[in-house]
Amino acid sequence: MDCLTGGIPERREGGRGGLRTFDGGVRPGDSGFDELGEARSFGAPARAPSPLRVSFREASGVHEVFARREGRSLSITQLKPGPCPSESLNAHLGDVDFEAGRFAGDLRVRGVMAAKGLTILCMLDQTGAVNHWGRETEAGDLLTLPPNGELEGRFDGVSSYAVATASWGLFTQRAEAFEWLAEPRFWTEALVCSPPAPVRAACQRAILGGIGMLRAMGERLPASAALFLRQEMLDAVLAAMARVRDDGPQRRLALNAARIVRQSEDYLEGAGGRQVVQIDELCQALNVSRRTLYRAFHDVLDVSPKAYLRLKAMSAAREALLGAAERPTTVTQVALDHGFWELGRFAGSYRTMFGEPPSETLRRVAGRTAEARP
Repeated sequence: MDCLTGGIPERREGGRGGLRTFDGGVRPGDSGFDELGEARSFGAPARAPSPLRVSFREASGVHEVFARREGRSLSITQLKPGPCPSESLNAHLGDVDFEAGRFAGDLRVRGVMAAKGLTILCMLDQTGAVNHWGRETEAGDLLTLPPNGELEGRFDGVSSYAVATASWGLFTQRAEAFEWLAEPRFWTEALVCSPPAPVRAACQRAILGGIGMLRAMGERLPASAALFLRQEMLDAVLAAMARVRDDGPQRRLALNAARIVRQSEDYLEGAGGRQVVQIDELCQALNVSRRTLYRAFHDVLDVSPKAYLRLKAMSAAREALLGAAERPTTVTQVALDHGFWELGRFAGSYRTMFGEPPSETLRRVAGRTAEARP
């Protein structure tokens, strides 16, 4: 199913901890209460809607569309070479920010989707394996992230998604009509919900219909139609989530392999991204054997720990080059900052991975900056 084109008009800490199961869903836990810059009482009235705003963007890399959004702090590591084209439709529906997009590639994604506001993400379609918090997910699954909650997953192939972000009060107020969804504890931890097939299909149809309308009408959409669209999509998502029954909830640890990969990333980040971190050092820090460490990385990401370290550094280098408009730099400086001492080899590996030399990435960013100047 093509979500944006074809049949449809074109178109760190928070969130870690134990897992919470909801009839086929998992909830990594920590709510990030203190990061929410609004009234935290459940059922709090929503803010008055503001005017409709709609935009559409295409890019050659997923970093430029999915990761680089206000309030979002995502680390994306490209695991296989090749271009990762992406596109997104963004609409501000009064008090709800709606985003629908698609990206390609084999990617490790981890970080905060929204520092303020609650986020619901729906996987609309996928051509490859996708997992979140070590659990395989399918098209139609719904992910809920509290303010400052952390997304953690792997996307392989072409992934289409929709995201709705709004105040905590708005979601809980509308959830009062859906039985147990109105319970405050439902919204304080991240979760994955897998609704029954007919319900997930109805939810997907409602979201795809909204995408088609926004893409076709844009900001010409009447205010009354925008309000109706907002209500239809929110209610479709909440109705699907309400069909997932609470089995306890039962607390359990994350899958062991996913936990080891997550702890390895945390250790590397705490080491300041040192390229001299050795496998034995990592094993000792995590209290696991070399064999267990390698097996965990292969199970979750299908790469060795050493290979992942290099890939993570390369993706971080690309992110630095793409951010040169805000933080001027050079290719040489970026390479050295990320542990690549042989500049020729760095340039070659970068081109193989991203489809362009690092100098071209920097030149493209500089060109956009010059065009933006008055």
